[in-house]
Amino acid sequence: MTGCAALVLSACPGTSEEGEDEVGSTGETDTTETEADTGETDTTDTETDTETDTGETETGDPNACWEDLAVGELEVLAEGFDGGSEGITFGPNGELYVTTDGTVWSVSPDGEVAEYATVPDALGLAARADGSLVVASLGVFGEPDGAVYVVSPDAAVSELAAGIDSPNFVAIAPDGSALITDDVDTRVFRVSDEGEVSVIIEDVPSPNGMAYSPDGQRFYVASTFTPEGQLTAYTVDGEGFPDESTGVEILHIGQGSTPDGIAVDENDRVYVAANLFGEIWAVDGGLTELGEGELVAGELESPASLAFGRGPDFDPCSIYYTELFGTRVMRLAVGVRGAPLFD
Repeated sequence: MTGCAALVLSACPGTSEEGEDEVGSTGETDTTETEADTGETDTTDTETDTETDTGETETGDPNACWEDLAVGELEVLAEGFDGGSEGITFGPNGELYVTTDGTVWSVSPDGEVAEYATVPDALGLAARADGSLVVASLGVFGEPDGAVYVVSPDAAVSELAAGIDSPNFVAIAPDGSALITDDVDTRVFRVSDEGEVSVIIEDVPSPNGMAYSPDGQRFYVASTFTPEGQLTAYTVDGEGFPDESTGVEILHIGQGSTPDGIAVDENDRVYVAANLFGEIWAVDGGLTELGEGELVAGELESPASLAFGRGPDFDPCSIYYTELFGTRVMRLAVGVRGAPLFD
């Protein structure tokens, strides 16, 4: 999530939306709708949905990769987010949530969107194991008026903490506390369940997206407004927090790429949204020095935040992402499951 979107809007590639429409117009959406329409008889509905959407008929594995899209193919999940959307997260039972300015939305598996909670200047968010959401409230850009909110499982909203100028991205630490970035700062903050704010990383340039490795031993931070557009990896200490002295840059996407949200698969491959480039990159999270990344998808419309599918109604082997300047939530098939998020 780029809290400085207004500063870089003019740099957004003018051809990215056209490029993605070409990918998205290969027939996946029409095919999905047709199959759903033809599988509505009482005797075949459940079986047809299972075979088409999840590919679980033969294996019976609820975590099996869906087979309706080939790796690299795109599908529109939901539309109508005028002005762009930012944060995205799945709850522990597979609920999908997305933020726009001032609102947390729930998104159903068939793309229906409903207002879930009102949070001022909502940006990044992450779900906790109890089903609550931690939401970063940016406030007025450039003013020290940001806050962190909690949305309970029954959608009640309460302020958890203040004192971070422009909260942006949220990740949940192993102890359940919230980790918060501010991409016009150099610090990564920890907010305890009691609302106490401390600093866990003092100096990482323009921090934004964060994630843990599958084994919890590595921690990744994307830097947005930097010449290198880097991803930094840290070793995690005995308390479950990154040891700043171990930081090493493992990927450079380049100036103007504005790395934003990140996600990690079960093989410790780290995916990074380069929103102004209209790309998603991946790199081996186990690297201990600068390495070569792989372009996973290009000609996208400003990918902002990334989340692997969770629960029975979303593909565990697809990345779902929001569009910073677009109107949609998209699904990108990558063919590998995401790292587990909940105990």
